[in-house]
Amino acid sequence: MAQNTIASGRAWIYSHNVGRGAAAGTGFRLPVGVATAKNDVLFVANRGLAASAGGTVGVRISKVTLDHQFLGEFGRNGDGPGEFTWLTAVALDRDENVYTTDEWLDRVTVFDNDGNTIKTWGESGDGKGQLRGPSGLVFDADENLLIVNGGNSRVQKFTKDGRYISGFGKKGSGEGELDMPWGINLDQDGNIFVADWLNNRVQKFSSDGTFLLTFGHGGAGPGSLDHPAGVAIDGDGDVYVADSEHERVVIYDSTAKLLAYLTGDAVDVSAWAQLSIDANPDVAKARRRVDDLEQQQRYFRIPTSVNFDRENNRLIVCDTQRSRLQIYEKDNSFQDPQLNL
Repeated sequence: MAQNTIASGRAWIYSHNVGRGAAAGTGFRLPVGVATAKNDVLFVANRGLAASAGGTVGVRISKVTLDHQFLGEFGRNGDGPGEFTWLTAVALDRDENVYTTDEWLDRVTVFDNDGNTIKTWGESGDGKGQLRGPSGLVFDADENLLIVNGGNSRVQKFTKDGRYISGFGKKGSGEGELDMPWGINLDQDGNIFVADWLNNRVQKFSSDGTFLLTFGHGGAGPGSLDHPAGVAIDGDGDVYVADSEHERVVIYDSTAKLLAYLTGDAVDVSAWAQLSIDANPDVAKARRRVDDLEQQQRYFRIPTSVNFDRENNRLIVCDTQRSRLQIYEKDNSFQDPQLNL
């Protein structure tokens, strides 16, 4: 049975999971990013698997709903318009156009809500406005696009159509310095949070790039991080970090105080996975022979991205190596039940 995670008057309640391993259709192949749209629609960035014959199998954007409706998919392996080599992240503008980064091709590709390619932009390099291993991306309140560059350890701001505005960051391990950053997100005040992957921390910056605060640290001990890949912030200011190598999500409050860990609670299989199992009797038999299967399948395996849907107070975790999403509801007014003995 799935367990609720409770800390400091908050509860994170496991809801369900969506996904299964699939190179196309009703499933995912190494999901590394998710963006939420209206009506519980999700756009999921599938990294895909490198094929022995070359190319990447299963790289695409999946369009699905939280209740397991498959609405379509777009993008494929390649370097032409609307194609990907190393798809890294996904974000939506206010019109729900879909923006993606490709860290191999050093570019941003823009699709409409139905998956039609609108535009591709980006130039490889280390100069202002050039891209080197772009990964996480997020829109600010002015609909400008902030992009993390892992290859040259900086954050850059662009207009929606790719015109360079500003940037900050350089390689290093000091305050405000970055080393192969991966994920990025904003709080409700416009402060910038960067998952500083090789420095094993998350850094908070003001909207103009001034260093403010560090979350987590390398090594051991409470709140430690090992290659944090994604970050999200809820409406209360709590910070969620996809701690990929520790295979957990670390939750801090707004002051960087450790609150809790999530390690995964998917004791159930998704509706898509169950359909596949039911259609394959040999698979169903093999699953029955595995001892403690619920415990084996519940935990995260290399989570690389987190998304907090503030409108619905909902956390979505990209459980990447298990090719699924785990979904949690947050109750921020939780009170322990009082027992009258």
